[in-house]
This record gives sequence, structure tokens and C-alpha cells, in this order.
Amino acid sequence: MEQKTEDNRRPDRKLGDEWADWNGRVEDISADTDARVFIGLAMGAIVVVLGLTALFGWLIYPRLSQMGHIYGSVFNGLYFTMAAILFVWLALFIWGAVTKRPFLSTFIIVPKLVNLLLELTLRIGRLIGIAPDKMFNSFLKLHNLIISSDPKHVQPAKMLVVLPRCLTKEMNSALRKMRDHYGFNMAMAGGGGEARRKIRELRPGLIIAVACERDLLTGFVEVNPHIPVIGFPNIRPCGPCKNTEVDLQEIESTIKHHLIPGTA
Repeated sequence: MEQKTEDNRRPDRKLGDEWADWNGRVEDISADTDARVFIGLAMGAIVVVLGLTALFGWLIYPRLSQMGHIYGSVFNGLYFTMAAILFVWLALFIWGAVTKRPFLSTFIIVPKLVNLLLELTLRIGRLIGIAPDKMFNSFLKLHNLIISSDPKHVQPAKMLVVLPRCLTKEMNSALRKMRDHYGFNMAMAGGGGEARRKIRELRPGLIIAVACERDLLTGFVEVNPHIPVIGFPNIRPCGPCKNTEVDLQEIESTIKHHLIPGTA
């Protein structure tokens, strides 16, 4: 009887069963995580990188010294320069998110460097038991704040809002009305392939994407080096990939914030 009760609690699935790590409990599906989680692990990632680099330098230093004193000095100089740049960059990244006034944001948001830092934090998170969904949720809180604090303004025709097919009918209807009002492009994507085709077709200047964290992560890493991406994890009251929701007020505010003044 207990097993039957447990089975009845699991929603009917047409999609979402690819979440092999989901136990079927709706209350366990949220990946909402404090931004400080990413900050802490990002610091740890940089310490690990510098530690491994220092170890490598210690191992090869005798050989460098044999080649000439100048080589050891050059290596030390490069090492401490790299360490200073990484720590200053991370400090500015955090400061920009906390104050919402990024300093030289063009230099803070270096897409390939952001992607590399994200990859390192995800790996460290896995080692200490933090799921990638939670890690990326934490990252997005920081990234979205920095992007929005120094917004890139685009024409409606250059803005693409990508949505998952699993949104409720009510959410879809509200977002279509929003699209008709502001004039931005909107695409429903059932997977990364559909989203990439739409991006190649429209060549947008800015992408606002709604999906679960794992789909957002895949798209973000691929697209971010080329086009700015603002990602919003969906809300999953019925579990993954079924009747999901999104904060409409937050989406509309972001759209208005990034449209060229006078076009919204």
C-alpha cells in the first residue's frame, strides 16, 4: 500500500524522464541556490588553478635555473601577474554583482574566461556534492545582475526570447501578448538544436532564455562567447518538463531594460 501511495504522488510524464536523478518528488525538484555558493566555489577554483600552476613551477624550477636565472625570474613574474589579474577580475566580478554598478564591465564579462571559470566551479561542485543545476542557478544570479546593471540595448528585431515547450498555456498566452506589444522575436525550442537554428536564422544581438538549468547551461556555454545571454530558470511546480512557469514580471522588466529607449 505504501508503494502504491508513493507511485500516485509521481506526476504523469511525457517528458522529463530524462532527469534520471529525479526521484519523482515535486518538492525536491527546485535548484534555487544562493549566489554566494558560486562566489565561494569560484574563489576555490582560482586557488586550485594557482596552486597547480605553482606546483608545476616548483617542479620545473631547477631546470629553468640551469638554463639561466632569467628564466626562473620570468616564470615567477608571469605567475604573480596571472594571480593578481585573476583575483582582481574575480573581485570586480563580485563587486559588480553586489553593487549592481560594475566597474569596466566590458573587461569583467570576458565570455571565454567566464565560461572557463564556470566549468571549473561545476567540477569542484561535483566533487563536494553540489549538483550542476544548483551551481548554475547560483551563477545565473550573479551573471544576470552584472549584464543588467550595464545593459546592452538592442532594437526589438534584434532581441530573441527563447522559451521551452513545457510552459503552461497561460504563460504562453501572456508571453505572446508581450511579444506582440514590444515587437521582439520569440521562439519555442524543444531542445538545443531548435534553439541554435533560430539563433542562426535571426542573428540576434541579445538572447533572453527560459529553461531548466541543465538546458540553460548547455546553451549558455555554446552561445555566450558570441552573443550576450540572460538566462532564467523556469519554475517547476509539477516537476521537470511539464506545466512549467516563469516570473512574467521579471521577464517583462528585463525586456524593457534591454530595448533601446523609445522602442519599448
